[in-house]
Amino acid sequence: MPSPRKRIGFLPSTEIHLIINEICKKNKLSQSKVTGILVEEGLISRGIINSNKYKTQQISKSSKIKDNDYLIYGKSSLKNEVEMINEFIEFKLFKKIMNKNKKLFEY
Repeated sequence: MPSPRKRIGFLPSTEIHLIINEICKKNKLSQSKVTGILVEEGLISRGIINSNKYKTQQISKSSKIKDNDYLIYGKSSLKNEVEMINEFIEFKLFKKIMNKNKKLFEY
């Protein structure tokens, strides 16, 4: 029986897709479930929806990012999120600088 809700198509960047796949493997969840959890977490962290209403399944942080487990709705989740976002931004800036200076490193 078809669902009354419409599906949402999402084509992530290659980097995001790899992170989602890693989370899926580590937590034995589908891509759809992980994407849903991440969207809910994002809406809760922005204050758009009430965190008490949405208590979804816990997922572990990708081992590529950190070895310790990451609780989506844990007390330290905001600190962990900010650390992860900062690391990602630093990586993206480093990558941008390396791409700009690529000619300097070629022989």
